[in-house]
Amino acid sequence: MNNTTISPPRKPANDAGRFVLGVQSSPLPVLIVEGTGQNIILMANSSFLRMSGLEDSQIVGSELHKVLSGVLEPENIEFVQERLTRGTPATWKIDTQRPDGTVQSMCIFDYPLSIAGSAAPQHLLTFFVPNEVVAPSMPTSAEMQSLYMHAPGFIAITEGPDHRLTFANESFKQYVGKRQLVGLTVAESMPETVEQGFIDLLDDVFATGIPFHGKAVPYEFPDLETGEMTRRHGDFVYAAIRDANSNIVGLFCEGYDITPQKEAEAALVTLQTQAAHTSRVNAMGTMATTMAHELNQPLTAILNFATGALRLLEEPDVDIHSLRQATLSIEESGQRAAAIIRTLRDLTDRRVGPNTEVKLKPVVAEALNLVRTSCSVDVQLHADIAADLTLTVDRVQIQQVIINLVRNGCDAVAGLKVQKVSVTAEATEDEVIVSVRDTGLGVEAESTQRIFTWLDSTKEMDMGLGLSICRTIIEAHGGRIWLEDSSEHGSEFRFSLPRQATDLS
Repeated sequence: MNNTTISPPRKPANDAGRFVLGVQSSPLPVLIVEGTGQNIILMANSSFLRMSGLEDSQIVGSELHKVLSGVLEPENIEFVQERLTRGTPATWKIDTQRPDGTVQSMCIFDYPLSIAGSAAPQHLLTFFVPNEVVAPSMPTSAEMQSLYMHAPGFIAITEGPDHRLTFANESFKQYVGKRQLVGLTVAESMPETVEQGFIDLLDDVFATGIPFHGKAVPYEFPDLETGEMTRRHGDFVYAAIRDANSNIVGLFCEGYDITPQKEAEAALVTLQTQAAHTSRVNAMGTMATTMAHELNQPLTAILNFATGALRLLEEPDVDIHSLRQATLSIEESGQRAAAIIRTLRDLTDRRVGPNTEVKLKPVVAEALNLVRTSCSVDVQLHADIAADLTLTVDRVQIQQVIINLVRNGCDAVAGLKVQKVSVTAEATEDEVIVSVRDTGLGVEAESTQRIFTWLDSTKEMDMGLGLSICRTIIEAHGGRIWLEDSSEHGSEFRFSLPRQATDLS
């Protein structure tokens, strides 16, 4: 091979425990390859070094096609690299060239290793010599079982049309809640899979050879300790295993238990709903006294105008114009009181409302009117929002974010010479950015790193969850929130929201 510059070796993402030790000690030639366009080799065991005649430093960190150029013909290398992009377990029979120049038939088994947080899988490439390994397309040798037994995901292998289990690793046994599997058919060892439709899936893959990919598929399996049926979720693939004549002789099942992830997602949705409710109730509690005062004004006006109207009716010559004006004033004051009550009810509603298209200007105006009832009369609240600026959001939740930020701004300017809080917004093609600026003394430096963290607060009249719930709401809408600026001249908080709707469920 030509001398090439070898980049620093990278450790495989699944470099942990007995799995990698099994790969390194396997008598079968094995490569672990990074599943990217370049297919960088992450590890080669000693058996592969002997087969290729290369040193470890010549392999690890190199691109797969360069290393295989000393083993396979160019057209076979292209074949292997193309097959790796399919991301499913497969076995190929290829002629290889040994270091002494002789040609030998070789079966290559590709097992994609799904890596959490990675868009592409790694590949476990195992090389079988047909006359040395029984049923090379069926990785049932003691060496391969040792590799698979401690793999991070669950793995099972069946043979025959009745799907008799020949191998099941510890992860698979834990996942299905069964210990005795090998030697039994899937229907015998896991009868619950028949009613749930999984035997039909196995039959289809065995008959057609078309892999089945399942995402977040629910299973009902007995708990390993209690025996009670529990629901689990898994990402998995069923793939056909073929013999040297391309006949389907068994199935390969590989996947991951994502039940904790699904449970965490469900818990997060519940937490968001409860947290939003708690935040709104806390906010309304601090406003209750002032809100009562605000309601007292329209109610007093209604009483005064009603009293005046009655007096007009007692006059011999009723002034119809004055009576009409009094009646209209009663109607206007009643509508104002109803609007105050309706807004309070909406903000304390436990439900998470649906996304609707709303105009931002009235949403901000209503939020400022609510805050105005509970802040000092010396604070100037100002908004500059384009009248035609619209976005699709949960109106009540976004209004809660604005209330939280503006109230924090009111607290920051309390007692200062200049007391001003302003709300502005600008739109791009994809998102709307809302800014809340105050003329306070800025955020303390030690607070900036934890400002959006959910912490208990002892500040009088505080929002409880405060900026933490703001972040939860904004991120649930597909946006983000941050502290744009903070100095002795004031602070500016910003949050962005996508113009298109984001599913909150």
